[in-house]
Formats: sequence, structure tokens, C-alpha cells
Amino acid sequence: MNTDFAQKLIAEFGSPLFAYDLDVVAERARMLIEALPEGSRLYYSFKANPLPAIARELREQGVCAEITSEGELMAAQNAGFSAGIVLGGPGKSEKVIQTALDQGVRHFSCESFTDAARLSKMAVSAGVEITAMLRVNPQQVPDARLAMSGVESQFGFEESLLLADGAAEKLRLPNVTLNGVHVYFGTQVASVEALAKNTHCALETAERVSRALGFECSVVNAGGGFPWPYASDAVAPDLSGLREALDVVWKASLLHGKAQLCFESGRYLCAGSGTLITTVLDVKQAGKKTFVVLDTGIHHLGGMSGLGRIPRAAIALQNLTARREGEMVADVVGPLCSPLDSLARGQKMAPVEVGDVLAVPNVGAYGLTASLLGFLSHETPAEVAYRGTEVVETWFLPCWHANLRGE
Repeated sequence: MNTDFAQKLIAEFGSPLFAYDLDVVAERARMLIEALPEGSRLYYSFKANPLPAIARELREQGVCAEITSEGELMAAQNAGFSAGIVLGGPGKSEKVIQTALDQGVRHFSCESFTDAARLSKMAVSAGVEITAMLRVNPQQVPDARLAMSGVESQFGFEESLLLADGAAEKLRLPNVTLNGVHVYFGTQVASVEALAKNTHCALETAERVSRALGFECSVVNAGGGFPWPYASDAVAPDLSGLREALDVVWKASLLHGKAQLCFESGRYLCAGSGTLITTVLDVKQAGKKTFVVLDTGIHHLGGMSGLGRIPRAAIALQNLTARREGEMVADVVGPLCSPLDSLARGQKMAPVEVGDVLAVPNVGAYGLTASLLGFLSHETPAEVAYRGTEVVETWFLPCWHANLRGE
């Protein structure tokens, strides 16, 4: 992050704030598309960051939208998506489905027999035809930091249920055409070899399930899990050779030439674009410990740290105000009235002083919207999208109580 530009942003929008480099978003999209087999379709997982400015940039790069809520649908529409939207998620309410149908969404990822029946009911009521991929939880254990299949999970159908007698009849529903299989093994998949292995397993799963249920599999969403550092300046993983490895797997599949191969990504596409700019409010001693108090905390970053999103001792803090010699060891905390408000413990860092402006890199994914926004009712930081040193869009995510009766 350019120091002068950061100071300019703080002067205009205050501290803390999130800044997103749209050129980085475009570059990551191009890099990932080039690393996938020719003709593959890439979806953006809005859960990573639903900011319309980021989503718009990805749409312009040819990326489609994967959403799970009304808010994400609104964000997708704000970003200009009209086609290429798939709605998934393990708990779709009738309200969410109705809103999606009203807005023209016709493609869904289905996660259970109950989910399928609800989709059918709503489609019949709306008088529309829809397609549904079956999200499947295969028995294979993935190579992923956070596994979402191969273990007991709320996500998708257990594969054995789909292979059992009577499953096809349960899924023969009015106004719903089964068109594919969706498998998501997990996140932060560590290597090219693991990504290729997971894709191979997804394709084999799609072959088994579609054959057992007797439908033509025209779409296979093989998931993703493409890795990227989080809130640290660690070196980005090397995905060289990924396209060649995936080509081998794809061309060996019985579905090659018959189905559309799809992948999805969140963090890889947007994490590197984001910087959290924050100001040091205090540096204080408490016994043998030093505490660096920032104007940001788990209400803006790290609310999901208990899920492994932030390794407590691995956060990077780049001082944009001064470069000082020496080293200090400190607990880096936020302004909340809770001992849980900690971004790092025992952090080794260059000395900082009150008023210093710091930057946390690689927080364009699972940053603001993955945090405890409502906790202690602090104001939400501005979100600024830029190119070079030019601000392109600014956004504010409200977080306050509104009286439903207007009183």
C-alpha cells in the first residue's frame, strides 16, 4: 500500500478502512482462468466478499456468480449480473427461493431431499422451470485445510443416500430438471497435486451419481479451494502446472466432451486485493506484556479466527508512518471491551507509536463481512475500491438497529 495514498484515504474516509485494488482482482481472475482447462467456467463465491465493486470487476473478466442469500443476490445485481447466477446453500428458505425466482434466477445447487422438494414447490407455484445440480458429500477425505466433504457435514447429500434404492423417485419432481453434480471438498487446498486429486474425485462422483439416478450430467462443479495467504505477507502458493494437471484429469473423465466443467473461488480472486488500514490508538504496558491498541479489531477482522481464518501469531502489520529500528513483542488488540478482541498475541514487530498508520495485507476475502460487525456497535469502516491512486467506488455497510415499525 502506497503511504501517501493511504494517508489521503484516511483523511477523506477516516480510520480504519478497507481498500481494494481492482487491478489485483482482474489479475487474479485472469491468472486463475488461465490455470483451468480450456472452456471451464469459473464462479465467484460471494461469501468471500460481496462488495459490488469487486464482483463487477470479476464479471467483466468473465466470472459467474455463486450466491447463497438475498443480500448476495442484491450485490450480484448491483455488480451487473443478470445471467450466470447459481444459488446454493444448505438452508434455503421459501423466502430466499421466492426472491431468487422473482429476480430471474433459474439455476440452483440442491443439498437434500427436503431442499429439492422445496425448490420444486416454489418453482411450480411461480410457474417456472428450473435446473438443479446435486451437491454431493463424497466419502473421500479431501486434502484441504478446512474440509467440507468426506466428513459428517451439513453440506450436500451423503453420496450413499443418492446411490440407494428409491433415490431417483424422490428426485423426480415437477418443474425441476437435474442437470449436474456439485462437489466442494474444502478450502485452502495446499498444492497442485491436491487440487487435481480433488477434481478427479469430483468427476468420479458425478459419474457415479448421475448413472445411479439416471439423469444426463451436463454440469460438474468441481469446487475449488484455491489457496491464498490471509492477513499475512506470506508468499502466495505456486499454481504453476495446474492447467496441465487438470487437463489430464478432465480428459480421462467419461464426462469429458459431454459436460461443462466448472470451478469456484472466493479468496484466491479477491484476498490479495484488500488492505485494512488502521491507526495505533495506544501502546501500553501491563506487567511484563506490551499491548498495541488499534482502532480495528475482531468486529472488522478476525471474527472467524476461531475457524482458522487468522493464525493468531501470523498477522502482518506494515507501518506506513515510519520505519523504526529494533523489535518489540506485543499483543495486538482492538478497541472493544472484551479480552477476545485480539488480532495477534506475542507478535514480533518493529516498534510502533501512538498515531502510526498500519496496514494489514491480504484481507480482501473474509474480512469485513466475516467479522463481528454488531459487537459493541462501533461504526463500520468505509470500503474503498481503487486503481493506481484513483478511487473508483466507495461503499458503506450499515450495522445498526432499525425499528421495523418506523417508530
